[in-house]
Amino acid sequence: MNSEILPIFPLRSIVLPGGLFPLRIFERRYLDMVAKCIKDDKGFCIALVKKESSNNYITDVYEYGSHVKIADWNKLPDGLLGITVEGRCIVKILNSSLDKNGLLNGEINTLEFEKQYLVPQKYRSLSDFYRKISPGLKDFIAYKQEKYSDASWLSYRLTECLPIDLQTKADLIATNNSLERLEKINSLMQKLYNDEMKNR
Repeated sequence: MNSEILPIFPLRSIVLPGGLFPLRIFERRYLDMVAKCIKDDKGFCIALVKKESSNNYITDVYEYGSHVKIADWNKLPDGLLGITVEGRCIVKILNSSLDKNGLLNGEINTLEFEKQYLVPQKYRSLSDFYRKISPGLKDFIAYKQEKYSDASWLSYRLTECLPIDLQTKADLIATNNSLERLEKINSLMQKLYNDEMKNR
């Protein structure tokens, strides 16, 4: 595993490998971070917020996150900076701390890519479900290339968009086997969308 120091963007949403995620940037620390990432052609890490902070400086994030690179950027009509980031790989955050500008930085280990599997027949209903809902998500989160038969791709897309608590989402991200992740998602889907899943 490769280790490096990267800025961490704490969020209540996540983009995972193969996903595209629009962000509106307005705080000075993140504007500076984005400018440096574009200049140096480097990425940063998005991590789910573990505990909110009353002083706006979040330091408590979940251990596993996503390394992203800026795929596009532009000035939005409201004057803010808009960027689109692409999820590249899963990372483990070994430790983190705020710098003098209030930006969270951490020692990051990049994990190896998961073993690739085709989506088993048992989980084809999950693929059908995501195919059905994805057009309505495109303004919130999208993907670079559709791979509905790829177990990692499908489980990442569902992890991004399912309305589940952050701890459960973090557990899915930390699961390093796509078939295990699909099984967990399948169980969640039976609870969230029981009637719809029964009809498939």
